[in-house]
Amino acid sequence: METRSAPSLSTIAAALGVSKAAVSLVLGGKARAGGISRALEAKIRAHCRRVDYLPNIHARRLGSRLAGNVGFLLEETVNIGHVSPFDEHCMSLIVGGIGAAADQAGFRFSMQFFKPGMAEAKVFDWFRTREIDGLIYYGFAMPPRWLARFRREGRQVVGIGIDPALGLPTVNIDNFAAAQALTEQLVRWGRRRFFYLGGRPESYPGAQRYLGFRAALAKHKIRFFQRDFAVGGFSETTAHALTRERLAAGPFTNDAIVCANDEMAVGAILALRKAGIAVPGRVAVAGADNSRIGQYITPALTTFDNLPFEQGREAFNLLHGLIRGETVPAAVTLQSSLCMRESA
Repeated sequence: METRSAPSLSTIAAALGVSKAAVSLVLGGKARAGGISRALEAKIRAHCRRVDYLPNIHARRLGSRLAGNVGFLLEETVNIGHVSPFDEHCMSLIVGGIGAAADQAGFRFSMQFFKPGMAEAKVFDWFRTREIDGLIYYGFAMPPRWLARFRREGRQVVGIGIDPALGLPTVNIDNFAAAQALTEQLVRWGRRRFFYLGGRPESYPGAQRYLGFRAALAKHKIRFFQRDFAVGGFSETTAHALTRERLAAGPFTNDAIVCANDEMAVGAILALRKAGIAVPGRVAVAGADNSRIGQYITPALTTFDNLPFEQGREAFNLLHGLIRGETVPAAVTLQSSLCMRESA
């Protein structure tokens, strides 16, 4: 019985009448750099699929400077109250942006969760075994020892939603400016007695949103008291409970509630409606992120756009530039836009 030998670079090259180098360049994602036309690249890839040829990934890594893969490290606790971090609107779109940009560049991406206290090897082995060429981090605050090691080893790492002062290239929206603009719009509409539901203290975007809110009040000389601030932790359930407590504590004189994300704003609206308080007639409510839930609640939520897909895409592009040895910005700041709806 005749047995067919497994396809190799040599047999593929012979079948197509091209060099082994041409086949290797195409399979290594370097067709353009090697001067290979798109038509020939397509022909080689189609033949490899037809003969079911998969190059040995470990051999490719040993023979190439790049793995053609980046890592995405997600802090698992960023979305407390969800079954999975991907249950949240922004998170799924950030991943979509990374994936779309990686695919366009001929890269893949791998993902793993980060939990405080986890073994460092799970992260650094990615680099040591050359599984990834660089890393995108999304979380609250990267451990300082990780930052020091990344710098010491010359690793390429980009952060999403982290403080640029940490010293890593970062991607954020201008949370300060967006929160300030949203609050000023509420002031122009006559709101003066604000209640603020903040996120988690370790969140850089959350902190910037609060600072933007306070800047708007200061600009219009509106007093703000500490009793009008509560930490909702980005949680709809917590925000709902805090709003109910505020309503039960005595006369509710606030005419606006501004929240550090949309989920908390939804919790506040539900508590106000249950208490028979009209939104926005009696109290205006505003959030941040422009998540889908805010579009479907009644009244539809006033907010600003977190641009999660764009942040994911820009994070990969920033990392890709670092991997290629290009000079890249220390920080990329995207400009958001207000979404003025019925809740304010």
